[in-house]
Amino acid sequence: MRILLVTSSLPYPPTTGVKVRVWNLLKRVAKQHEVVLLSLLDSADETQFLSSLQQYCTRVETVVKRRRRPRGRLLLRLLHTMLEGQPPRNGIAQYEEMTRKVQEVTRSQSFDIVHIEQSQMAPYVEFMADANNAAYLITLYDIGATQYERILSIQSSIQSRFWTRLDGFFLRRWEPTYLARHFDKCVVVSPVDRDLLRRANPTLDPVIIPNGVDTAQYELLPECPGSKEILFVGKMNYPPNVDGALFFYREVFPLVQEQVPQAHLLIVGTSPVPEIRALAADPAVEVTGQVEDIVPYYRRACLSAVSVRAGGGTRLKILESMALGRPVVSTTIGCEGLEVVEGEHLLIADSPEQFAEKTVRLLTDQRLRQDISTGARKLVETYYDWNEVAERLMRVYGEMLGQPDL
Repeated sequence: MRILLVTSSLPYPPTTGVKVRVWNLLKRVAKQHEVVLLSLLDSADETQFLSSLQQYCTRVETVVKRRRRPRGRLLLRLLHTMLEGQPPRNGIAQYEEMTRKVQEVTRSQSFDIVHIEQSQMAPYVEFMADANNAAYLITLYDIGATQYERILSIQSSIQSRFWTRLDGFFLRRWEPTYLARHFDKCVVVSPVDRDLLRRANPTLDPVIIPNGVDTAQYELLPECPGSKEILFVGKMNYPPNVDGALFFYREVFPLVQEQVPQAHLLIVGTSPVPEIRALAADPAVEVTGQVEDIVPYYRRACLSAVSVRAGGGTRLKILESMALGRPVVSTTIGCEGLEVVEGEHLLIADSPEQFAEKTVRLLTDQRLRQDISTGARKLVETYYDWNEVAERLMRVYGEMLGQPDL
């Protein structure tokens, strides 16, 4: 198959959840099919990473996002976007240079599949060359309206709440109808998101392609004797992650320290905002920022805390921790959409008291840690390995072309 993959950011290096997913699937799909990648770049500096992608792709095309768009032009773009019934975030994701590049690429060669990542990139489908008889597929990492409603619940800034509410309002109406009109197939990452999308538009028939983990790369780590380190991993300028880390530090961690005074909180992830960096003033907290390799931090840790209270999709960091043999305590939202059983694959808690109690249990009960880690590792090997996930995606491609065995 000839596949055009359109993404909102370069999938290498895989430093965020979206990039990890795209990178792992791209590598595996490209072993069997021809993949052309068309990506937006956050900065021109990212061109240094193109060679890593060119090893797998037959062609890589990029457009650098303009960081400083004239305010007047941007406001006109946002107004025009909303008058079309689209959420403002779509206007921010639209670049004239990207539109021209989409037209150029689809006029210069034909494709069997056009695969667009994330709904804010969906409008580029309208600029594909008419002569291109491709089947169109889009991946959603969460259902926009639900995600924005949850983010709204944790925001305090009036300006942020205004734009979040506005995006959520438009997404509720635009996303389900637009996707049904312009795409042959919609991919979601969890049963929860599938059901949300079906309720929003019963004519849609989403297919689940879950997130995954490389179980060959992430081998089971030996337990770290005596460790009392609690690991929180995530992109630390993403509001749900910021809220989750602050919630744990302010409301859960003091309760943990009452019973385990030597407990230590380790926050690892790119772009920590000032509120997160400030936590490092506490000797019991370490904030790393971006790291080249996450494994050494899991090696130090006793367990992972996924104390997020907003967002959507499925959490790659939970699968990563499970693969490496570090038991997880998660909120219900944190593990939503994963095929997990409480007490077998992880522990689930939502209130500060419950979260602290289950964190302390893992810090102090070696047998419980071993049982949870064993069950979790078996789950990811069976259901969430990237090789299996990529095979599911390629089967969907084949079915769209009427060739399920392709």
